[in-house]
Amino acid sequence: MVDVSTRTERMERQQAAADRLDERLGVFVRRFDISRAEPAGSGPLRGVTLGVKDVFATREAVPTAHSRVYDADWHRGRDAVAVRRLRDAGAVPLGLTTAAEHALGRPDPALPFPVPRNPWDPDRYPGGSSSGSAAGLVNGLFDVGLGTDTGGSIRIPAALCGVTGVKPTHGLVPTAGCHPLAPGLDTVGTLARTVREAARALGVAAAWDSPEPAWRADLDGIRVGVPDRALEESGQLSPQCREAFDTALEALRDQGAKIVSVELPELYPLFAAQLITLLAEGFERHGAGLRGRWDEYGRPFRRTLVLGGLIPASVYVHAQRVRTWGAGALRGRLDGLDALATPTWPTAAPRYDDPAGLATVSWLPSLWSAVGFPAVALPMGFDTAGLPLSLQLAGAPGTDRALLAVADAYQQGTDWHLRTPAPLPATPPAPVALPQGAPSEAETRRQLGAALHRAGVPVPEAELAEFAGQWQLTEMLFGFLPELRDPAHEMDQDEN
Repeated sequence: MVDVSTRTERMERQQAAADRLDERLGVFVRRFDISRAEPAGSGPLRGVTLGVKDVFATREAVPTAHSRVYDADWHRGRDAVAVRRLRDAGAVPLGLTTAAEHALGRPDPALPFPVPRNPWDPDRYPGGSSSGSAAGLVNGLFDVGLGTDTGGSIRIPAALCGVTGVKPTHGLVPTAGCHPLAPGLDTVGTLARTVREAARALGVAAAWDSPEPAWRADLDGIRVGVPDRALEESGQLSPQCREAFDTALEALRDQGAKIVSVELPELYPLFAAQLITLLAEGFERHGAGLRGRWDEYGRPFRRTLVLGGLIPASVYVHAQRVRTWGAGALRGRLDGLDALATPTWPTAAPRYDDPAGLATVSWLPSLWSAVGFPAVALPMGFDTAGLPLSLQLAGAPGTDRALLAVADAYQQGTDWHLRTPAPLPATPPAPVALPQGAPSEAETRRQLGAALHRAGVPVPEAELAEFAGQWQLTEMLFGFLPELRDPAHEMDQDEN
């Protein structure tokens, strides 16, 4: 607990840091007037300051979801449930933080919002979509970030910014008062420099009877699974990420954990099911807007989500069956294990002028979104450029507190989370270019244009060339469906 004078002094320091740094970091969409903040109560978060992702309603401001297309009266004057619980426990929201548009894609510099920057190198991407809620922690602009995670949107920015991010079991924290993207996947979670800070805030947001887990002194008796074959066959891990991950596994062993190899045959079916669910549910939410206000959305958002309009209802329904089957299979694989470990992301943060790096898609975070299991991202080292690398620990649904205790024990034995970046350059970072897609073949453009026309979306002819990568991704996902059907069939026959 922090006394009033210390709390006020820290908030003033954080406000001064934002005054000094935020033009170069792009953390806040809107900052609140802390002179009008109500005195903190005596709850477990007294003195804690919050950066709130720009999808949550707060009494101070209506969230824009980082978009020109939003309802300016939505939840006006009210807090989202998670914000209210944190505020009632003594936390003070300092402002709304930058994010991807409607929590999907990467920033579009053509939109009238700050572009979030990576605190370790402002010319690099901080990850999304809870970008500002992660980036602001590193330079002390606030104590805890509130974010959402639909396919990695807490864990990816935590990984690229070198902080801790917690995606709890799906549904643990209410989403009321939070702009939805894909309700079947959307999960509210927390970010902080340490596991303990993130866990304390999560416990309040989840209304746990006790705000903190029972912390561990070591990992004696803990069993951690590692999907060695899946990591090797994916071919995505950079050599430095692989080296840092191996070092992290050794640290877990040194603390008493037993590391065992596990298979993940459900991996790619679940990867496909998660992305199909996200695109289909997102299009159901935003399809009318895309049909009527296409030019008002940013390019990364519209050219990704519009593909949800091409997913047949039968494919979406089948994806939900696969998610159910895969969750059951993963529960079985986690039986007898306390956690499953992978890197959170296969590389360090890409530069904003690296289109290939920005377009990376990985199963590492989305696997756990597909099944709604809890997962924690926490620092595990740095590459030779001084950029953070991240360890991900996941567990069975409902084991959030035990998983956090394992993550904390690892973190207590390392100092990666204590490191800070060099001072930011005095000059503003280079402007971010408008995102461009690879030109597509004429026949691909024709087929895609016809399909989008049937979906009622007026995509300009000149823009169709930018859809090649997204269209190929959608075709790849559909290509997994024959592989998906057999296990689902077997499940039905077993029940009979």
